Amino acid sequence: MAPYYAASKAALDQYTRCVAIDLIQYGVRVNSINPGVVETGFLGAMGLPDPAQKKVATFFASRKKCIPAGVCGKPEDIAELIVFLSDRKRSSYIIGQSIVADGGSTLVAGMHAHDPHDMLGL
Repeated sequence: MAPYYAASKAALDQYTRCVAIDLIQYGVRVNSINPGVVETGFLGAMGLPDPAQKKVATFFASRKKCIPAGVCGKPEDIAELIVFLSDRKRSSYIIGQSIVADGGSTLVAGMHAHDPHDMLGL
């Protein structure tokens, strides 16, 4: 599954660049945000019970090899980035970029270094 997921993310990054090129002539800036592990209801929507969700978050946050910042992101972290990118005065020269907000996860092996069974204590 990982290769397909990676390909879809690469496609979104390229799509961001292509649309940005097309729309900047009209004054429309296009950027995207690639969030890392963010504490949302996503795992719950996938059917993972609350205790297991907490285990996953604790697992990642406690391992600097997963998230060097040592904490999972919050929705507010991503929202602040969206607000920044939306502000033409503060981000007018940022065009066609895929901004990574992941606490440093892409700098290290991250999720691929760990077995999901270990994360959940199974």
